[in-house]
Amino acid sequence: MEKIFFQGDSITDARRDKRNNHYLSGYSLIVANALGDKFEYVNYGLSGDTSRHVLLRHEKEFLREKPDYLVYMIGINDVWRHFGDHLNDAVSKEECVSNIKEAIKISKRINPNVKIIYVEPYLVPGNIPALKNADQLFKSHLKEIRNNIPQLVDKYIYTYEEFLDLTKKGELISNDGVHPNEHGQEKIAHKIVNAINSLK
Repeated sequence: MEKIFFQGDSITDARRDKRNNHYLSGYSLIVANALGDKFEYVNYGLSGDTSRHVLLRHEKEFLREKPDYLVYMIGINDVWRHFGDHLNDAVSKEECVSNIKEAIKISKRINPNVKIIYVEPYLVPGNIPALKNADQLFKSHLKEIRNNIPQLVDKYIYTYEEFLDLTKKGELISNDGVHPNEHGQEKIAHKIVNAINSLK
């Protein structure tokens, strides 16, 4: 049975039960419900992680699971850490892209046939005071990601403009601008399911 590996930060974590990485939550659970028992699923998302944190643990985790699909969503904390109380964890746009590239490289070295789906980060208006001035820095990070990552993965999932437009029209994706509500999780999951189906 093929295995789908979810990797990322709190958006992927979605307050999952960490006693077992087979316990899913948020968009990973919605994806699993949509695709059913054709796949095995594991979730290694960890709340608070930047691309730097993920890179430090990714090889060990990927080697343990040896999945057929990697769904990788990371990058918003790289921006967020430039604001507030965690400046030591702030990640530049150059390092962010380098970390993502290295995680992709590691994944392909372990499984040359792995299909990689990268879900880009997004930032929409929300209630986190520290991020009210983050828009320009976020756009700079996102531009760097878009200039480097799509050609390295099997599917690149765009989220930012769509989610921003929906938010401006009053369709709530996230209360705080970062973490998706149930509707936002469904939007992300739908994009992932379509990507996986197109790669089968």
